[in-house]
Amino acid sequence: MCSFHFPRPLRMFRSAESAHRLWLVILSLTGIIYLSPGRGFAQAKPPSPSFAALSKQAAEARDADRLEEAVTLYTRALALQPKWVEGWWSLGTLEYDQDHYAKAALDFQKVIALDAANGTAHAMLGLCQFELGRDQLALKNLLAAKDLGVIKDEQLRHVAVYHLGLLQLRARKFGDAKETLDQLAKDRIRTKESITALGLAALLVRPQDAPPEDTPGAAVIERAGEAETLLAAKDFDQAKKRYAELAGEFPDYPNLHFAFGRLLLETNETDQAIEEFQRELKRDPRNVNSMLEIASVRYHVDSQDGLKYAEEAAKLAPGIPFAHYLLGVLRLDTGNAAGAVPELEAAQKAFPNESRVYFSLGNAYSRVGRKAEAAKARAEFARLNALEAKQRSPTLYSERPPGLSEGQLRTLDKENPPQ
Repeated sequence: MCSFHFPRPLRMFRSAESAHRLWLVILSLTGIIYLSPGRGFAQAKPPSPSFAALSKQAAEARDADRLEEAVTLYTRALALQPKWVEGWWSLGTLEYDQDHYAKAALDFQKVIALDAANGTAHAMLGLCQFELGRDQLALKNLLAAKDLGVIKDEQLRHVAVYHLGLLQLRARKFGDAKETLDQLAKDRIRTKESITALGLAALLVRPQDAPPEDTPGAAVIERAGEAETLLAAKDFDQAKKRYAELAGEFPDYPNLHFAFGRLLLETNETDQAIEEFQRELKRDPRNVNSMLEIASVRYHVDSQDGLKYAEEAAKLAPGIPFAHYLLGVLRLDTGNAAGAVPELEAAQKAFPNESRVYFSLGNAYSRVGRKAEAAKARAEFARLNALEAKQRSPTLYSERPPGLSEGQLRTLDKENPPQ
């Protein structure tokens, strides 16, 4: 399997084009009269350079690519003015350009300490932490960058999105990774690394578990990534053709029928999708993801049939929150409100900011006579639903609002709560 490299941010980011408030305080140091041995009084030292002079020299050295000199000058200037946001930013990007990731991380932490809402600094800190192998911290900061937004430079955005996708893959957050990496495909990014990462997301494989490069398994992942890239670009016919060819050639490859089935759901071919999920279950009777997809589809047309798949999925994988949500709404839909409540309560703990979970939970409470709790759940639904409506504008990272995955939203939408 290929090593995962991606174009890094250009040095142009050193100039901190994003708006920062600058605290420019001109400081001067007086000269010191000292006694030279054997010579009596020596001449006074010339005054040390002021902050203004040092910052100007640092910028000139930076722009001339005299990196070590620029680092020294920025360090001296920051000693005089430690709240200089742009200085910490420039120093951090200089260290990053020289692969000094630990030093750069400290610099970007200074920027964030002075400007916590600086999404671009969170992105750069996350990239440093990625290089240092600090995956959890890197994921936290890249997600913060996603929420806060970054400067409108496509290269930095693409680098941050790609590395966020890799971190989500490493953490087994395959649905999140696919949604993240889809953004690169929609932006017509077609590198081998981004295509392979999409294939890993579709087939539920972590990068560290990927087959070696130049093996049949690696080829399957890359070809699946190509199909997913076509899907993200809405070239449905070609995407379907690629998956059909793959499934014919490698019918026993893990999660290939599952991935093909999800594509067919995107094209609204639900019967064919269920057939692919069933093929995956024939290959692996314990494939929980296929069970959940079948249960989700059947919820729209035959909840009683879907219930058995949700029951088995929740039994096999009690740690998957969506399994509890799906089991809860299916029980509610088939008249077992009492059995639905504990499952929906478990889902609410996992999705505390998802309005539609509260909508379902409010209905379940109402049906079992827990009126006060029903009213509370419905009030929380109304609050979150109003909040989500304000957040549905596109961001630099995604065209979709934050929340659950596309497949999960299909299930949630069946109840069609009021907007």
